[in-house]
Amino acid sequence: MDKKNVVKKNWEFQKIIDSRNQIISRNLIVYFTRSDHFRVGISIPKQFANAVQRNHYKNQIRAILRKMDTNNINYDTVIIARKNFLNLSWEQKILAVHKIYERISNGKKS
Repeated sequence: MDKKNVVKKNWEFQKIIDSRNQIISRNLIVYFTRSDHFRVGISIPKQFANAVQRNHYKNQIRAILRKMDTNNINYDTVIIARKNFLNLSWEQKILAVHKIYERISNGKKS
């Protein structure tokens, strides 16, 4: 994952979230819009963990995405972790992220 693959600005997050295209699972919520290349923004809500723990979980998601093949995913996405995600094992986290992106690339909306 390079710098060009990161959604950083607040207005970029809002634009993607306002598109209302979302996939919700037990562990993650992913908002997405069609784009010419893959970009991702990651959010962990403040009430779930302190700043150090939130950064740890963000880094875990980034590591999962780095190992994933994102060449065929042409979407801007915003990942919002749910409380359940924080308690999963590493393998379950990998599976949760892979499944949700598989659903996006296959065109399933719900």
